[in-house]
Amino acid sequence: MKYFVSAILGIFLVLPSCKKDSINDQLGIPYVNVSRYIFLSDPNFIGLNAVGGFAYLDAGSKGIIVYHRAFDEYVAFDRHCTWRTQDNCQVVNDTNTTVILNCVCCESKFSMVDGTVLNGPTLNGLLQYNAQISSPGTLHIYN
Repeated sequence: MKYFVSAILGIFLVLPSCKKDSINDQLGIPYVNVSRYIFLSDPNFIGLNAVGGFAYLDAGSKGIIVYHRAFDEYVAFDRHCTWRTQDNCQVVNDTNTTVILNCVCCESKFSMVDGTVLNGPTLNGLLQYNAQISSPGTLHIYN
């Protein structure tokens, strides 16, 4: 009984120090704090003014790609490929279509619309950031 009580106490002492794994931990992508504002009038981001447009942002683990999905709807994904994340591979836009991202190392393909895997070897979609219009003409990308 003494050992049982000690074991239970030990569990309760260890549990508070454990934190729930974040999606970064699950994917193996390093956590990078992101809070960037994009001014849609900036010439570097002019492509985001049209639905279907995209732009690269120097932030996140391997960079971020922002895609204008619908009228006032934007999505943002880390460009760090989810296959063997320790290889530090990056996804880039497929030159044949604007809605597919290719990994330069493993040739996995991802949808720019929602970050899902279109073709492996990876099984995990891209890490997504929040993308929200914070004021007219300003897009906030954050985690």
